[in-house]
Amino acid sequence: MRGDSLRLADMLQALERIRTFAAPGAATMLADPKTADAIAYEVLKLGEAASQLSPLLRSKHPGVPWGRLIRQRNQMVHEYFRTDEATLWKFVVHDLDPLERELRKIVVPTRK
Repeated sequence: MRGDSLRLADMLQALERIRTFAAPGAATMLADPKTADAIAYEVLKLGEAASQLSPLLRSKHPGVPWGRLIRQRNQMVHEYFRTDEATLWKFVVHDLDPLERELRKIVVPTRK
């Protein structure tokens, strides 16, 4: 079973991958379905990881939009036809940085 630490690391990795995929800009994402699909998959992973975090961790960090991430994941899985490139790009532009800032407040770097 993956614990909270690994799931948070998964979420940060997903954010980094979204940032990489989105770096060429909105026009590239709109013109290339593979890029949009890659971003969508990472957003889906964010929601799945959030849904598997312990209720205690989520309750200790109300600044993270856990419910919204989980709902977005559920919509992408069960109502996939409602997810479009504009929604994904809005997430990239408006939600990526604030979400990363909040997650980094929770994750404590491990010492080697």
